[in-house]
Amino acid sequence: MSLKSSLKEINDNKANAAMDLMLGNPDTYNGRSGLKRAATEAVRRGKAQYHKDLLDTMAYIVVTGSGRDQFTELASSETFGCFAGDPEEFFKNIVSRLDQKLFGRETPRNFFNIVSNILEDKMLEIGIVEYNPLTFSDKYNSAVNKPEDLVLLVRNAITDQIGAEIVGINSVSSLVDKAIEKGHDFPVTPVLFSTGDEKFALELRNGLKRKETLKGVFKGLSSKVFLVVVGNASKELKKTQDVILVKTVSDESVGEALSSIRNKIL
Repeated sequence: MSLKSSLKEINDNKANAAMDLMLGNPDTYNGRSGLKRAATEAVRRGKAQYHKDLLDTMAYIVVTGSGRDQFTELASSETFGCFAGDPEEFFKNIVSRLDQKLFGRETPRNFFNIVSNILEDKMLEIGIVEYNPLTFSDKYNSAVNKPEDLVLLVRNAITDQIGAEIVGINSVSSLVDKAIEKGHDFPVTPVLFSTGDEKFALELRNGLKRKETLKGVFKGLSSKVFLVVVGNASKELKKTQDVILVKTVSDESVGEALSSIRNKIL
């Protein structure tokens, strides 16, 4: 199916799915109830297919540099229509499920055990059944005194051991309702990931990019992955292969960068 057909199934049935059964003739209650059940199932089926189709159309745009926030804000405006995702949302959500009283008291190893249990539930929520379990090592043995410390620790461990693809998969779950509301049915879904951490930006770009690691074995989510560096950044980052450089943020410069991406996709 396509986003267009999935969206049509949702829109064709959402009115009946939202029907108030208490309104109307009591003699036709059973008929209305059956209609509502069928419509609710059709909407659920349509959303599940839309979710799958949305993942297939994703184009990931990792944005870093001093002007990243301005670029992301403008690129996700009505003028350009990109979606904006938080690349740390997955890790922040895991940490938010912990008892805040644990910070400053538990060791990194104990936090790893707690996070591993939460991770299993979180993975199921976004449709992942099999993944590499987290393993503690000395490289993760750093102080965890506040939630932000654990977010960084969890991010590093998951991107190291499971892969940065998790950011892309999670973003689909986060954006699907917004995309449906907007009536998004284009063949490409551009999603912006803004981060001030240059190392994480490269991990995202490399981890999301689909590539063959062994013959017939692929990693990554999409061939449509791009790195945009806006304003000031390290010389090494600006020399990264295929990087798109934007000196200053304006309607014109954002439009040129997105046009360059579009031309690489089409």
